[in-house]
Formats: sequence, structure tokens, C-alpha cells
Amino acid sequence: MTTTRRAVGIDLGTTNSALAYVDLGARRRTVVAFEVPQLVAAGDVAPRPTLPSFLYLPGEHELPAGATRLPWDGAARGPLDGGGPFVVGEMARGQGAQVPGRLISSAKSWLCHPAVDRRGPILPWAALPEVTRRSPVEASAAYLAHLIAAFQHATGARLADCELVLTVPASFDEVARELTVEAAERAGLGKVALLEEPQAAFYSYLADHGEQLSLPAGTTVLVCDIGGGTTDFSLIRCLADAAAPGGVRFERTAVGDHLLLGGDNMDLALARAVERRAAARDRPQGPTDRLDAGRFLGLVQACRVAKEKLLGDEGRDRWTVHVAGRGRALIGGGVAVELARAEAEEAVVEGFFPRVPADAEPQRQSGAGLREFGLPYAADPAVTRHLAAFLRRHGAAADAVLFNGGVLHARAIRERIVEVVAGWSGRTPVVLDAAHYDLAVARGAAWFALARRGEALRITGGAARAYYVELDAPGQGGETRVDEGQVTALCLAARGEREGGGDRVELASASSGREFEVLTNRPVRFRLLSSSDRSDGAGDLITVPRGTLAELPPIVTVLRFARSSQDVSLKVRLVVERTDIGTLDIQLLSAEGDRFKLAFDLRSGERAPAAPPAADGDEGAEAEARAIDPARVAAAEEVVRRVFDRGAEPAIAPAQAMKELQAALGVDRGAWPLAALRALWEPQKALRGQRGRTAEHEARWLNLVGYCLRPGYGFPLDDWRVKEAWRLWNAGLVNDKDPRCRLEWWILWRRVSGGLTRTMQDEIAKRIFPLLLPDKKRPDRKPPSAQQAAELYRVAGSLERIAAMEKWKLGEALLKDVERDASKGTPAEPMVWALGRLGGRVPLYGPVDTVLSRQRAERWIERLLALDWVTDSSRLGHNSLAFAVAEIARASGDRARDIDDGLRAKVVARLQVAHGGPHLARLVAEASQLEAADERLAFGEALPAGLRLGSTEGRPDDA
Repeated sequence: MTTTRRAVGIDLGTTNSALAYVDLGARRRTVVAFEVPQLVAAGDVAPRPTLPSFLYLPGEHELPAGATRLPWDGAARGPLDGGGPFVVGEMARGQGAQVPGRLISSAKSWLCHPAVDRRGPILPWAALPEVTRRSPVEASAAYLAHLIAAFQHATGARLADCELVLTVPASFDEVARELTVEAAERAGLGKVALLEEPQAAFYSYLADHGEQLSLPAGTTVLVCDIGGGTTDFSLIRCLADAAAPGGVRFERTAVGDHLLLGGDNMDLALARAVERRAAARDRPQGPTDRLDAGRFLGLVQACRVAKEKLLGDEGRDRWTVHVAGRGRALIGGGVAVELARAEAEEAVVEGFFPRVPADAEPQRQSGAGLREFGLPYAADPAVTRHLAAFLRRHGAAADAVLFNGGVLHARAIRERIVEVVAGWSGRTPVVLDAAHYDLAVARGAAWFALARRGEALRITGGAARAYYVELDAPGQGGETRVDEGQVTALCLAARGEREGGGDRVELASASSGREFEVLTNRPVRFRLLSSSDRSDGAGDLITVPRGTLAELPPIVTVLRFARSSQDVSLKVRLVVERTDIGTLDIQLLSAEGDRFKLAFDLRSGERAPAAPPAADGDEGAEAEARAIDPARVAAAEEVVRRVFDRGAEPAIAPAQAMKELQAALGVDRGAWPLAALRALWEPQKALRGQRGRTAEHEARWLNLVGYCLRPGYGFPLDDWRVKEAWRLWNAGLVNDKDPRCRLEWWILWRRVSGGLTRTMQDEIAKRIFPLLLPDKKRPDRKPPSAQQAAELYRVAGSLERIAAMEKWKLGEALLKDVERDASKGTPAEPMVWALGRLGGRVPLYGPVDTVLSRQRAERWIERLLALDWVTDSSRLGHNSLAFAVAEIARASGDRARDIDDGLRAKVVARLQVAHGGPHLARLVAEASQLEAADERLAFGEALPAGLRLGSTEGRPDDA
């Protein structure tokens, strides 16, 4: 008896997931879309064409016993074992519409959100207080585990006999692709091959048309894939090839930028429109409150259904949406709003697919309504503007269009895209017949498995360019052999090579007569280059005029050689591998067995970087003006050595250090750019062992390190610099009794807090919170001095990565002290500043999942509004209580974080009459970016020249 093998394709979608397969034992290869058994009601399992990508976490007594049992349940339910009952699929979506605070949706979108811990329990984003949250990776794993378990149960297939292909958006970055693979591993899928979703859609087209395929050579096909969460563009070129079936082969030549823009955004737009209509009906004479996050999420789900019913090819003319109420506030006991098909088309087609010219550029600045539920949606919702920029960047015109994704079920949307594209080129593109908008990706993934086996035509998608690394080419005596204006480079990957397959190529070794040297334990930069027209082979060493090869973002890193803390030069072999997740892995292997790994994202490397947003004045001229002559920087480094090196002559006293550095650099210290500041860190690092010879030296060393590394990020390798500085934490102060050193110690950690990992910040919190919250059982504990307490408050307020509960505990204690001091006069400014940062709605750098809950923030605001705001003349330039309230009430655009509209109106009114408050009132009234002056206030001091903190919300955490 032989086991039938199957090629299995899985589409892990934002809104719907699907599975398809090919029976490899059958004589005729046919793709079968798997009908997924799932719970459609309590205790009722039925097959459906797709598995809705929703996970519901029911309450303890919400469902009867056995209501969530599945036919294949046994000893395990998959990646969420041990966390209570859960439901995925159609029943989850239905239950979530009733209790949205228990529903996880759009997990795939969260996988590519860099400003949260994607492995952390953060979903549902607007969870009920009693709900145990899950991570985006866990939710994704639950969908995958259900799909594969259902498939095995229904077909009798064994996982070991399946060739698995899992799809991802073409625009997913390396981290999101790796997290998708991690979700597959958690689901027990083992090794999977990854495939770009637009390519999968094209493979589905090839599977359907086979020998009837008629695409002439020279045709450029635009694959337009618009799903629930993302919009993906790809170009596939048809090339003449006599050896290929039909005389044509296919090559994927370009992929678009990552766009978190899709059906979810359209549902949000409809929900906002319905909310406004319902509110106007409820309170026609005055302002209204918005729905809270939970009820609005329920409205979004209802509007998703309305969109599908109204805009489908056989769409209804009208559809009724029910809006839940909340007590006597907005819409009381609920309102029914009727939507017409024309209204839905106006909101979706005109709002997301407007007619635009061929030279249209997407807006880059994020708007106020684009962060619903914490997701960083694309700043510009106009898909057609993004498409125009994509085609123009790649110098392409679409001869044919292949549509894919659930959004494109709507004929009106398809027709608008064709109309706009035709207007750009002057000719109407051919629309390729796609019969499976929801299933094409899974079907194409299964067909791709055949292509990998050599049984079907394969799209060559990996090698639109050749990639190189620039080399130093020393001659005898260390001089450079290459003439000025030329570059020597090693070809890492040839144009035309395919991605994936795990092929490892050794480009340099002792046996080949070619070895390289690398410097370890210090920052190094690998300059990466590319060419779209050269035909060099992997391992070729070339010398060409500079400018012949296009320069790509470099890899800047530190190669750690653990056997020494000093800079060490090592001879290495060079091994290169193209991976299934779209990276070029470069491994440097030393003779001693050390292995250093570099990863270069090929997909991002193939795209030109986006143009920066326009700024006031000439940004290029400003950057040039901020540059400092390298000779001056070298002179400043020598000043550092003369301050801290015992043997340096003539020595410079620590008190004179800043004056001498300003003289060496030729500009006031407030104008030192990041590059100069980070360069000054290098000699400080080398001399840290001599910092403590006197208290004066140690205090100056700590002060200068914090000044040069602030705010802990913003320049290549800042994470490494901060980790090196963190070694001081365990070593401690040399002159620990000196009050100046203790003060500068805390100033240092406050200044670099943005570069500290969550673990580091937790360590600091454990040390300082007991000092700020004296144990009542230990009345003998000596409190810090007033000056040290002020710095401790500022450090505490800067710890944006610590858990929200820890922020709340400290904030509660601070608020009591603020209330006590306000009754006597003006509370201490550092304490009030820290309270504002602890309760802030929009972090300066931290992840949004550690922000204090909306409910607790609202309670703090009510208590602060009850105080008498005494006008002060502090260095803040406005009332310090006004600043704290503005931080806690600031609009983020995320309904789960933003405070109640009624309370917001009270805050705005209070700020309008406070000293310096009208400007702060604007930040509370609507979501907007901080101005430079606001950033200085929030950070606590001046920032390095040219650095802005508020350009993006949140920074990637160390997860």
C-alpha cells in the first residue's frame, strides 16, 4: 500500500485563509480547492470555501460544554493549548460581531507592525479587561494549525507526505516573513517554502489556462492584488523562449512597496460614515461622542458585510447596518442605518481609487484617521496614486492586468482601475480572466509546488539584478591599487539566479586562493551595490568606474569576536545563500570556527528608496551645513583622549572639556551633528577603564557619553553603542559616594533611554521605583536628595518600554504627590513631566502596546483637571500641568487609546485658557505630528542637530 503525496498551498490571509492541493499520485495534475470544515455555530461543524481569519476567545461560561469541539480534537488543539477555549473561522467572526472585545482580527497586518512586540500578547487590541490576550504570531499559528488539521482529517493525508507552500505578500519585509515562518513552525507545519502572493495568483492563472495560454512575448502583466489588509503590485514580463511551452517564459521583474492598505481600510471608511449618520440622527442639534473602540469594531465588521453585499458583481441595491448603542450616550439603544449601493461605491471607489494623472505621488505624511486600532495604515488611501508611482518608478506600462484579492470582487473597482491605467498609457490593458479572487493564491501556491518539482512552468523571479559587495583593494605597503574614481567589488549573486532552494555558494576560501579580512569588535560597513544589466557570475571580482553600479543601503554592523574585547582582524571564507524568504545570507567563516552572518533583503534592495517628505527649507543644504570637516572631528577625538587618558600630554582638565571640544569642532555644541557625536563616543569607549581616576573625571565622562549617545537611536549601530554603554550598569560607579557622579549616572540613562531594550528598562525600573516609592515598612530608607529625585523622575518618565501596569503603579503614586503639592502651590516640574510621559497616548520611541489604558488615562486627566493650575514661569514656557494633561490626552488616531470625546472637549477648553496652552490644545484636538519645540519638551532637553523624534510613531522593539 503506497501513500499518496500531495502538494499543498496555503494562503494565510488577513480576512480569509485558504488551502488547495494537487494529488501527486494522479495521472492528471489538477488543483483542488479544499473546503475547510469549521465551526459555523456552537457545536455545528460545516465546510466552507475559506477559513475566515478571525480568532474568538470566549468567556468562561459563554458557550455550552463541547461547543468548540472539532472532529479532529484529541490530545491537542495546537498553538493555543493551555489558554482556554478558542474558536477560529466563521463562528469566531459571528461571535466577535456580538462581543468585539474578544475577537482577534487582522493578525497578518500586525505581523508587519514594527512599533509593537509582535511575539507579545497584544491582541485583541481593544480587548475586554478580563480577556487573556494573544500574540499576532499565535493567532496566525492557530489559523494554520486549523487548516492543516482539517485537511489531514478530511483526506487522511500525513504531514510528512505533503509538500507545503505558504504565501506572503511580496512586500513583506524580512522580519514579517520570518515571523510567518515562525507561525508555521508553531502550528507544526515543519519546513515550508514561501511564495509571493502576486506570483501565486499568476500561477493559478497558469494552472487554469495551461496549453490555451496566449500571452505574446513582450507583454508586461500587472498583478494587482488587493486583499483585506495589504495591497501588492508585481510586474511579470513575458519573454520569448523557444525551449519553453508556447515559446514564452515568465519573469517577475518588480514588486511594490509594502502597503498596509486594503479591505480593512474600506470597512473603516464606511464605518466612520455610518457612525456620523447615526450620531447625527441621535443628536441632530449638537456634538456627539464617538463609539468606543469595542462597539466601533463591531460596526466595522458590520460594514465589511455591507461592503461585500453592496459591491459584489451581483450586489444588493441597499443594505441595513445596525449600530450598537451604549446607554444614554451615542445612539442610545442602537440605530439602524440603511446604505445604498451608490453610497458605498462613492465611499470606496472614489475614496480609494480616484482618477489621478500618471505623475501622481502618494502623500507621505500620516493623517489623523489612519491609526485605528493601532495599525500604521498607509498615509495615502488612494490605491491608484500608489499604483501610478509604482509603474513610473519601474518605467513600465501594463499591457495586461491580473486581478486578485477579495476587494476585487467588486466590478466597479476593477473597471475603475482599468480606466485609470488606460488613461496613463493611452491603451486599454487586457484583463486576464481570473475566476478565483479568494482562492487563487492558495491554488497558485499548490501549482508552484509542481513547478519546483519541474512539472510545470516556473516564473523566474529572483534575479532582476546582480548584487555586489565593495572591497578595499590594498596593494603593497597598504596603498590602494584601484585608481580614484573606480571601485572593486565581488559579485555575490548573478542576475538571472532564482531565489530559494537553499543553494550555498562558497565565493572565497584558502583553497580557491582568495581570502578576505574583516575587522571585529568595532563598527564596520559593508557597501552593497547592484546592476540590472551586467552578466557577472557569482564570485567574479570586477573593477569598474564608480557610478557604474547602483549603490544600495549598506549593511552596518559589529562582528563580535568573543575571544577578545579589542579590535581584531580575521581572515574569513565567504559563503552566500539565497533563502526562501527573499534574503541573501552572507556567512563569514574564520579558520578558528567563528561564524558571522549577514542578511540582505533582496526585495527591498530592488526598490529605490522612497523620497523623504518635503521639509521647510532645503533639507540637503541644511545637511551639508551640519557636516563637520573630518579633520576637525579627529581633533575633537584627540581632545577626548587628552581629558581621560592618564598618559596624554598636555592633559585637559574635565571642566574644560566642552569648551575645548567646541573649539576643535568649530561650532557650538548644540549644532554638533549625529555623525560627530557618535564619532566622539569611540575614544570614550576605549578609555572607559580610566574614567574613574577622580570623581571629576567620572562625572564628566558620564555627562559626555550621555550627550554624545542621546537619544539612544537615530544613527547606524546605535543599538550596539548603547549595549556597550550598558556594560556600565552592572559595573556601577567607581566614585559611588560622589553626588555629582550619582546625578550624571541617572542623566546618562535618561538620555539614552530610547536605545535601551525592554529588559534594560525593566532593570532600571527595579532600581529606581523603590527610591521614588519608599516602602512604608522601611521608614529608615533614606530618600534621595531633591536634585537626585528630580533626575529619577525624568528617568522614570523616559522608560516607555516597561509594562503599562508598572507605569500605572508609579503614576498613581506621583499623582497623589502632585495633588498634595498643588494644594500648597506649584508641584515639582520633573514630577509633573514624568506623569505626563508615563500616561502619554503617543510614545516618542516606544511600542504602542505598553501605553497606559484609555480608562486609566481618563481617570488621571479628571484628577488633574480638578487641580488649580497656577501659572508658572518654568523653563517649559507654559504651565507644567498643562503639558502633562496634553500628553495624556493627546490624540493618536487610535480609537483604543484615545480618550472619550466629551473629556477631550473639556481638556481643550482648559488648555485654551492656560499659560502656553493653546498650542497644546491643537495636539489634543486632532492627531498630528509634534513640532521640533514639542519634541524638545517631551524629550527633556535639546536633541542632536537635525534629528526628529516624531517622524514615525514607535520604533522596532528588540523582539
